[in-house]
Amino acid sequence: MKTFLLEIITPEKVSYKSMVEFVSFPAYHGEMGVLPGHIDYISLLLPGEIRIKFGEDIQLFAISGGFAEIHNNNVTILCETAESAEEIDIEKAKLEKLRAEEKLKTPDKNFVEIQASLRKAMARLKVVSDLQRRKKTKKQQ
Repeated sequence: MKTFLLEIITPEKVSYKSMVEFVSFPAYHGEMGVLPGHIDYISLLLPGEIRIKFGEDIQLFAISGGFAEIHNNNVTILCETAESAEEIDIEKAKLEKLRAEEKLKTPDKNFVEIQASLRKAMARLKVVSDLQRRKKTKKQQ
């Protein structure tokens, strides 16, 4: 099994560090997937979902945006926030999404910040939803 080192780093901590088979993340120009042996590359990241695969295990993280560096068969993701699906408070994420949607309805000089908050809340909800769907599918098998 071919693998590479993945690190997800925030200003507060290393949120994830392990050998993986595959990772995908929300690159600026679209969803990007990385397998072992990928060419060196740097990408701006948008708020969204990181999917990590190792064997049958799939882990999900919601990030607030940042940068990804692929170098020498290692992937480093630097972001302001990174939350695993298990640690996301779904009610809080729903509330953040509603607040951002309400703020977008009125003219505001902080439009870009409000949009970023909305994208982050939507990413958090998607990660939790994907985790719940996976658990339900596993129970049915």
